[in-house]
Amino acid sequence: MKRTLLAAMVLLFAVTASAQEQDKNPEGPYLPLLGSHQGELLVARPGMPDVRFRQSVILLVDHSEKGAFGLIVNRVAQRIPLSALFRSFGIRAPREMSQVNIHYGGPVSPDTGFVLHTNEHKLKVIHDLGKNLAVSPVDEVLRAMARGKRPQNIVIVVGYAGWGAGQLESEMRRGDWYTAPAEPDILFDDDQESKWSRAMKRRFRLM
Repeated sequence: MKRTLLAAMVLLFAVTASAQEQDKNPEGPYLPLLGSHQGELLVARPGMPDVRFRQSVILLVDHSEKGAFGLIVNRVAQRIPLSALFRSFGIRAPREMSQVNIHYGGPVSPDTGFVLHTNEHKLKVIHDLGKNLAVSPVDEVLRAMARGKRPQNIVIVVGYAGWGAGQLESEMRRGDWYTAPAEPDILFDDDQESKWSRAMKRRFRLM
């Protein structure tokens, strides 16, 4: 049930990205890794040719010679009661009346959920980005919240953006992406429409 719920939340966003991996760069060959941008933001350039990523802001969760993995942080797919999310994972929790945004994280694996969060409670994480930032499975964070250990800031995402070895480097060389610092006021702000323009103002490097 939880997979069905998460997949339904991003159905409208996934229509143009039904494949389980992004298109290969026809210009190849791919370039070698010149420096990791893990923990930084990727900011789509104006006029990004790939319509799936126009005006997107992506947190690079992992970036190595093997490829890259990131989460789009400025596209909300749906807003739902947090209690419904608890129920979908079969987790009992105190009655929770607040609403939570479900973000479209990217075109890959649209039935897989992640939570970007501050890590003041030292939860079990799959990616520790430092600076009190981490990425964990949705159920891990929900179980922590049920125990009264809710992170101060959370972004729930479904799906992710992925690149093969050297693919992101080629796109950056082509000028498709800027990088910018991953600052909390962009990552966790509810003003989704201004995230891209604010990140553009803070861009500091183009490969």
